[in-house]
Amino acid sequence: MNLLKFIFLVISVVHFSQCAVVEEYKTYKDYKLFQVTSLDGVKDLIKEFMEFDDALVYSGNKTSAGILVKPDLVSIFEELVTMRGLNMELLVEDYSKIIEMEKREILRNDGFSWHAYHDVADIHDYLRNMSREYPNMTELIIGGQSYEGRQILGLRINSPSLHKKGKPVFFIESGIHAREWIAPATTTYFINELLTSSDPHIIAMRDQLDWHIFPSVNPDGYQYSRKFDRMWRKTRSKSANGCRGADPNRNWDYNWMKSGASSDPCDYQTYAGKEPFSEIETRSLSEYIRTLENLRAYVGFHSDVQMLLLPYSDSTEHMDNYDDLVTIGKTSLDYGYKVNREKYNGPATAAEILYMVSGGSMDWVRNTLATPLVYTYELRGKNFHWPPSRIPEQGDEVTQMMLGLVTEANNMGYFKTKVSK
Repeated sequence: MNLLKFIFLVISVVHFSQCAVVEEYKTYKDYKLFQVTSLDGVKDLIKEFMEFDDALVYSGNKTSAGILVKPDLVSIFEELVTMRGLNMELLVEDYSKIIEMEKREILRNDGFSWHAYHDVADIHDYLRNMSREYPNMTELIIGGQSYEGRQILGLRINSPSLHKKGKPVFFIESGIHAREWIAPATTTYFINELLTSSDPHIIAMRDQLDWHIFPSVNPDGYQYSRKFDRMWRKTRSKSANGCRGADPNRNWDYNWMKSGASSDPCDYQTYAGKEPFSEIETRSLSEYIRTLENLRAYVGFHSDVQMLLLPYSDSTEHMDNYDDLVTIGKTSLDYGYKVNREKYNGPATAAEILYMVSGGSMDWVRNTLATPLVYTYELRGKNFHWPPSRIPEQGDEVTQMMLGLVTEANNMGYFKTKVSK
């Protein structure tokens, strides 16, 4: 290792630091995406390689990872992989080409659609337009605000077929990690399906529940990922040392900093914040969630390890209705599988099939509010990319997953309606 570090110091240029002021778009020119697999050693490889690249971008699970490598670090990375006896495959030769393709799709599109990724303003305009178009069953809702002053804007869908105060509440949050673009896109797609579908099963699902849906709960980070750094994950708050952002899915007040998080404000991915709810986004959103009466279901959408996760993420011990959650989750995945024949891992806790992590929104909702149905869906993709032209593919999949979830939850009595007089 000492020799490798010496070689790196000799050949490296001054590398990009997240603590520096970013004035130009980070292109990721010639960055290479590798897939590394092993029954053991992937986690240690990432930890070791972060000594050379403190802004390392990676995703994966216990046995494999997609790792984005700077061009001047490729030889060192390959040597580390070889030394550990891991299997490696080059997936993308130049990641900037993928980013350029995403931007070209945006430029070709005029108006809101599900063949391009839209910015926060476009998403908010879409929500406003839908609230105007369907005034009898929708209303704009504000789930909080961001560090830079943006609203966490959502849409409530509550058709008048049942008494509004008697319906079970179904809460959806999406986009908590900025670079996971497919999550907000599929969430708006699902909103559109709830409001426009002629499928009687989808209509019945819409009418039965009081939906509170937020496509982008980290709007500052999402916008920054579009304008400056496609791989940005965190919020945009400023720490005392000048570094930016905290991981908003490590910042909730449940077993904060217990596992899977960093105390370093300059950590590119998993800094948990200076304290629980230090981020205004998580603090204000949690306050909104607390106000919801009869909250029966919570779903968070992430990407891109293709899994269905259950609480608690930092434990392999099972909660009291774990078996019910598994049964409902399997039905949800079965419904989704029929769309594209894509198999998801799980349902299980993150500690069992992904990695141990604490301080997440899902676990806080379950622990603090005792919400009975709580899930995190990790959607598909490769290193946070999903072709914009194929957004409907996952949109249809997610819609059916939600239909499967609601159908099986109904079968098991979780959505028994309490009608207020």
